Amino acid sequence: MAGIIRILEEHSSRSSFTKEPVASASENASGNGSITKKPFPFRGANLPYDTPRGNAAYVTRELVSTYLITHPHLDHLSGFVINTACFTQTECPKRLAALPSTIEAIKTHIFNDIIWPNLSDEESGVGLVTYQRLPEAALEYVEVCSGLSAQAWPVSHGHCMKSHYHRGSQTYQGKDGTTTDRSPGGSRKKMCVYDSTVYFIRDDATGKEVMMWGDVEPDSISLSPRNHPAWSHAAAKFHRGDLDTIFIECSYDCNQPDEALYGHLSPPHLMDEMRSLARMVVSLKKADDIEKRGRLKRKRMSYGYHNDDPEIMARRIENPNAPSRVLEESQQCHGPSAQDDEVNGIHGNIRWNKNRLEVDSRHSFDRFSPEISPRAVGPKGVDFYDTINLAVGQRTPEERLPQGGAGNETSDLGPAPLKGLHLVITHVKDTLLDDVNVPEDILRSIQGLEAVQQLGVTFSLSEQGRSLYF
Repeated sequence: MAGIIRILEEHSSRSSFTKEPVASASENASGNGSITKKPFPFRGANLPYDTPRGNAAYVTRELVSTYLITHPHLDHLSGFVINTACFTQTECPKRLAALPSTIEAIKTHIFNDIIWPNLSDEESGVGLVTYQRLPEAALEYVEVCSGLSAQAWPVSHGHCMKSHYHRGSQTYQGKDGTTTDRSPGGSRKKMCVYDSTVYFIRDDATGKEVMMWGDVEPDSISLSPRNHPAWSHAAAKFHRGDLDTIFIECSYDCNQPDEALYGHLSPPHLMDEMRSLARMVVSLKKADDIEKRGRLKRKRMSYGYHNDDPEIMARRIENPNAPSRVLEESQQCHGPSAQDDEVNGIHGNIRWNKNRLEVDSRHSFDRFSPEISPRAVGPKGVDFYDTINLAVGQRTPEERLPQGGAGNETSDLGPAPLKGLHLVITHVKDTLLDDVNVPEDILRSIQGLEAVQQLGVTFSLSEQGRSLYF
């Protein structure tokens, strides 16, 4: 609430509470990540009081219903705990949504009548806060407040430095192949990995999403790398057009050594994570292209020599010339000669003659033979249409993919594979030195790496009081 007060104090005129327009994210962020003009963040809220303090209390009590906590470290939780004093005049309890391990830690170590009164509605608490335990890595969305749903994915936030077990730690497989069980009775290794969370938050009316990371370490140095599944789902959402904004931490600058990251990211590691995301997006695009070509090929084939549908075959016998609609689609995909190819049987020297299918002897095959029949079960990993490709001498999808696999360099990803994606940098750790601007230094480093890698991502810094429109 102190942060809300500071924001409102910047708009001390009562008129500014209702008249300043809100701008989009692209309008707010300048090239160096600063805000060109700060719009009023609470436009349309009809704030009822004359003072920033009164309106901050109103926002906290009436406008915020749910808090999604990524992990129970104090820099992510203390504001919520202190401001529970403001929850006494609300119509319903405030909802604290998190992974079960995070909620268990908060129950055990915060709202325990020792560190802080038990203000929850569990274990004889006073009922100002209610817990919502979110499923881990579940594909379904869970409503967290009116109009918004979320998915929660566990990620790693560094490891503890002594041999012990605690809730909120993750299984760690040692070099000898043994593992640390998550239960208190399990075997224990020297280090346990600390859990954090990344959230996908969806606007239920539009289906648009934002991705918000808590503290996270790079997969490349993690004892329990878990960013990859979250990036995989982000790639699918970005590819569909549902996701175009990600909030992610970058705590340290490029001078911070890996051993002193303490479960956080630096610009080089952040860009490594972005390349992982880019590779997934490129793979999805290639798969779509292959599927699209396959669908168009199957449409053409359905009017020729590879379809068992009696109605299609009857229409084909009645009219040897395929319908113009299919020919036009084929021409759009394969060029002006596609229509001639279909009619004249250029593909595989196949043609119709007096309502009969004829195949050049050099490419002769039986339409119902095991090699090409839709009823045939092909070898493992090869579907029916790949078998057809082999039968007519064309390349399989695997043969059409670029060589080199996931280890390709950024240049192999093509131009700007993440064009349209906006990353907002959060959780910068300031050095508190007079002559150093750590956030701007980090942003410049990231933008310099982006200029070399050309992923197509735009970056900006999170700033208190900034408004973003999605």
